[in-house]
Amino acid sequence: MSHACARTDDARDEIMTEKTTATLTTYITDMHALVNHGLRAIDRQARMLTGTSHLQALGAVQEFQRTLEGHLKLLDARAAALGGKVTQPIKDAVTTVTGFVAGLVSRVRPLSACKAIRDDYTFLSLVAVSYLMLFTTANGLGDRETAVLAEQGYRDAARLVMHIDRILPSLVAQELREDNLPVADLERQSRTMLARAWKREESELGLETNATA
Repeated sequence: MSHACARTDDARDEIMTEKTTATLTTYITDMHALVNHGLRAIDRQARMLTGTSHLQALGAVQEFQRTLEGHLKLLDARAAALGGKVTQPIKDAVTTVTGFVAGLVSRVRPLSACKAIRDDYTFLSLVAVSYLMLFTTANGLGDRETAVLAEQGYRDAARLVMHIDRILPSLVAQELREDNLPVADLERQSRTMLARAWKREESELGLETNATA
Protein backbone atom coordinates (compact mmCIF):
# COMPACT_ATOMS: atom_id res chain seq x y z
CA MET A 1 0.00 0.00 0.00
CA SER A 2 2.80 2.40 0.93
CA HIS A 3 4.58 1.72 -2.36
CA ALA A 4 1.39 2.49 -4.29
CA CYS A 5 0.96 5.79 -2.43
CA ALA A 6 4.58 6.70 -3.14
CA ARG A 7 4.11 6.04 -6.84
CA THR A 8 0.95 8.17 -6.82
CA ASP A 9 2.80 11.03 -5.11
CA ASP A 10 5.67 10.79 -7.59
CA ALA A 11 3.25 10.86 -10.51
CA ARG A 12 1.46 13.86 -9.04
CA ASP A 13 4.77 15.68 -8.52
CA GLU A 14 5.79 14.95 -12.10
CA ILE A 15 2.49 16.30 -13.43
CA MET A 16 2.83 19.45 -11.33
CA THR A 17 6.42 19.94 -12.50
CA GLU A 18 5.33 19.61 -16.13
CA LYS A 19 2.47 22.04 -15.55
CA THR A 20 4.75 24.53 -13.83
CA THR A 21 7.30 24.36 -16.63
CA ALA A 22 4.59 24.73 -19.26
CA THR A 23 3.16 27.78 -17.50
CA LEU A 24 6.56 29.45 -17.20
CA THR A 25 7.43 28.66 -20.80
CA THR A 26 4.16 30.21 -21.98
CA TYR A 27 4.83 33.41 -20.05
CA ILE A 28 8.38 33.61 -21.38
CA THR A 29 7.44 32.99 -25.01
CA ASP A 30 4.61 35.52 -24.76
CA MET A 31 7.10 38.03 -23.33
CA HIS A 32 9.46 37.31 -26.21
CA ALA A 33 6.64 37.88 -28.71
CA LEU A 34 5.74 41.21 -27.13
CA VAL A 35 9.32 42.48 -27.17
CA ASN A 36 9.93 41.22 -30.70
CA HIS A 37 6.81 42.85 -32.15
CA GLY A 38 7.56 46.19 -30.52
CA LEU A 39 11.21 46.07 -31.54
CA ARG A 40 10.25 45.81 -35.20
CA ALA A 41 8.33 49.06 -34.94
CA ILE A 42 11.17 50.73 -33.03
CA ASP A 43 13.58 49.65 -35.78
CA ARG A 44 11.39 51.56 -38.24
CA GLN A 45 11.51 54.58 -35.96
CA ALA A 46 15.31 54.50 -35.93
CA ARG A 47 15.36 54.55 -39.72
CA MET A 48 12.82 57.38 -39.75
CA LEU A 49 14.85 59.53 -37.35
CA THR A 50 18.24 58.91 -38.97
CA GLY A 51 19.40 62.04 -40.76
CA THR A 52 16.95 64.37 -38.99
CA SER A 53 17.66 67.12 -36.49
CA HIS A 54 16.18 65.05 -33.66
CA LEU A 55 19.44 63.58 -32.39
CA GLN A 56 18.17 63.20 -28.84
CA ALA A 57 15.19 61.17 -30.01
CA LEU A 58 17.38 59.04 -32.26
CA GLY A 59 19.77 58.34 -29.41
CA ALA A 60 16.87 57.26 -27.21
CA VAL A 61 15.42 54.97 -29.86
CA GLN A 62 18.82 53.38 -30.46
CA GLU A 63 19.09 52.68 -26.73
CA PHE A 64 15.64 51.08 -26.84
CA GLN A 65 16.89 48.89 -29.66
CA ARG A 66 20.04 47.77 -27.85
CA THR A 67 18.19 47.01 -24.63
CA LEU A 68 15.33 45.10 -26.23
CA GLU A 69 17.65 43.09 -28.47
CA GLY A 70 19.44 41.97 -25.32
CA HIS A 71 16.11 40.99 -23.79
CA LEU A 72 15.27 38.82 -26.77
CA LYS A 73 18.49 36.85 -26.37
CA LEU A 74 17.90 36.29 -22.65
CA LEU A 75 14.28 35.25 -23.15
CA ASP A 76 15.28 32.93 -25.98
CA ALA A 77 17.92 31.26 -23.83
CA ARG A 78 15.59 30.88 -20.85
CA ALA A 79 12.82 29.38 -22.98
CA ALA A 80 15.31 26.89 -24.41
CA ALA A 81 16.50 25.96 -20.92
CA LEU A 82 12.91 25.11 -20.01
CA GLY A 83 12.50 23.06 -23.17
CA GLY A 84 10.41 25.58 -25.08
CA LYS A 85 10.78 27.53 -28.30
CA VAL A 86 10.11 31.21 -28.83
CA THR A 87 9.01 30.47 -32.40
CA GLN A 88 5.93 28.53 -31.31
CA PRO A 89 2.51 30.01 -32.27
CA ILE A 90 1.55 33.17 -30.42
CA LYS A 91 -1.72 33.30 -28.53
CA ASP A 92 -4.47 35.42 -30.07
CA ALA A 93 -4.51 37.77 -27.08
CA VAL A 94 -0.79 38.44 -27.33
CA THR A 95 -1.03 38.95 -31.08
CA THR A 96 -3.83 41.45 -30.59
CA VAL A 97 -1.91 43.48 -28.02
CA THR A 98 1.42 43.46 -29.82
CA GLY A 99 -0.27 44.18 -33.12
CA PHE A 100 -1.95 47.20 -31.59
CA VAL A 101 1.34 48.48 -30.21
CA ALA A 102 3.18 47.94 -33.48
CA GLY A 103 0.39 49.69 -35.36
CA LEU A 104 0.42 52.57 -32.91
CA VAL A 105 4.13 53.13 -33.34
CA SER A 106 3.89 52.76 -37.12
CA ARG A 107 1.37 55.60 -37.46
CA VAL A 108 3.87 58.24 -36.42
CA ARG A 109 4.26 61.14 -38.84
CA PRO A 110 7.75 61.23 -40.45
CA LEU A 111 8.99 64.31 -38.60
CA SER A 112 7.09 63.94 -35.30
CA ALA A 113 9.86 62.74 -33.06
CA CYS A 114 8.00 63.55 -29.85
CA LYS A 115 5.01 61.46 -30.94
CA ALA A 116 7.31 58.58 -31.79
CA ILE A 117 8.82 58.72 -28.32
CA ARG A 118 5.36 59.09 -26.78
CA ASP A 119 4.28 55.84 -28.41
CA ASP A 120 7.45 54.15 -27.22
CA TYR A 121 6.40 55.17 -23.71
CA THR A 122 3.16 53.26 -24.21
CA PHE A 123 4.99 50.18 -25.44
CA LEU A 124 7.67 50.23 -22.76
CA SER A 125 5.02 50.59 -20.06
CA LEU A 126 3.39 47.43 -21.40
CA VAL A 127 6.78 45.71 -21.38
CA ALA A 128 7.31 46.75 -17.76
CA VAL A 129 3.98 45.44 -16.48
CA SER A 130 4.46 42.22 -18.46
CA TYR A 131 7.83 41.67 -16.80
CA LEU A 132 6.17 42.34 -13.44
CA MET A 133 3.69 39.55 -14.18
CA LEU A 134 6.51 37.24 -15.24
CA PHE A 135 8.50 38.09 -12.11
CA THR A 136 5.53 37.37 -9.85
CA THR A 137 4.72 34.12 -11.64
CA ALA A 138 8.32 32.91 -11.54
CA ASN A 139 8.65 33.68 -7.84
CA GLY A 140 5.34 32.02 -7.08
CA LEU A 141 6.41 28.87 -8.90
CA GLY A 142 9.91 28.79 -7.44
CA ASP A 143 11.85 29.60 -10.64
CA ARG A 144 14.66 31.83 -9.42
CA GLU A 145 16.41 32.08 -12.80
CA THR A 146 13.32 33.40 -14.56
CA ALA A 147 12.57 35.76 -11.68
CA VAL A 148 16.05 37.30 -11.98
CA LEU A 149 15.59 37.71 -15.74
CA ALA A 150 12.18 39.33 -15.22
CA GLU A 151 13.48 41.70 -12.57
CA GLN A 152 16.24 42.91 -14.88
CA GLY A 153 13.71 43.31 -17.68
CA TYR A 154 11.46 45.39 -15.45
CA ARG A 155 14.37 47.54 -14.29
CA ASP A 156 15.42 48.16 -17.89
CA ALA A 157 11.89 49.08 -18.97
CA ALA A 158 11.50 51.42 -16.00
CA ARG A 159 14.85 53.05 -16.81
CA LEU A 160 13.81 53.64 -20.42
CA VAL A 161 10.44 55.06 -19.40
CA MET A 162 12.13 57.44 -16.97
CA HIS A 163 14.55 58.47 -19.71
CA ILE A 164 11.56 59.43 -21.85
CA ASP A 165 10.26 61.51 -18.94
CA ARG A 166 13.57 63.38 -18.95
CA ILE A 167 13.84 64.08 -22.68
CA LEU A 168 10.26 64.44 -23.90
CA PRO A 169 9.76 68.05 -22.73
CA SER A 170 12.79 69.21 -24.71
CA LEU A 171 11.62 67.25 -27.77
CA VAL A 172 8.23 68.94 -27.61
CA ALA A 173 9.90 72.33 -27.21
CA GLN A 174 12.15 71.66 -30.20
CA GLU A 175 9.23 70.81 -32.45
CA LEU A 176 7.27 73.86 -31.29
CA ARG A 177 10.24 76.08 -32.12
CA GLU A 178 10.60 74.42 -35.51
CA ASP A 179 6.98 75.45 -36.14
CA ASN A 180 7.96 79.04 -35.25
CA LEU A 181 5.83 79.07 -32.12
CA PRO A 182 6.78 81.10 -29.02
CA VAL A 183 7.90 78.66 -26.37
CA ALA A 184 8.14 79.42 -22.67
CA ASP A 185 10.44 77.58 -20.31
CA LEU A 186 8.30 74.46 -20.44
CA GLU A 187 11.20 72.09 -19.94
CA ARG A 188 11.88 73.21 -16.38
CA GLN A 189 8.18 73.33 -15.57
CA SER A 190 7.65 69.84 -16.92
CA ARG A 191 10.55 68.41 -14.95
CA THR A 192 9.24 70.05 -11.78
CA MET A 193 5.81 68.54 -12.40
CA LEU A 194 7.34 65.10 -12.93
CA ALA A 195 9.40 65.34 -9.76
CA ARG A 196 6.33 66.30 -7.74
CA ALA A 197 4.28 63.46 -9.20
CA TRP A 198 6.86 60.74 -8.55
CA LYS A 199 7.65 62.08 -5.09
CA ARG A 200 3.98 61.89 -4.16
CA GLU A 201 3.65 58.33 -5.43
CA GLU A 202 6.78 57.25 -3.57
CA SER A 203 5.38 58.75 -0.39
CA GLU A 204 2.01 57.03 -0.74
CA LEU A 205 3.65 53.66 -1.45
CA GLY A 206 6.12 54.02 1.40
CA LEU A 207 9.08 53.90 -1.00
CA GLU A 208 10.89 57.04 0.09
CA THR A 209 14.61 56.50 0.56
CA ASN A 210 14.48 57.99 4.05
CA ALA A 211 11.44 55.98 5.09
CA THR A 212 11.84 53.95 8.24
CA ALA A 213 10.74 50.37 8.56
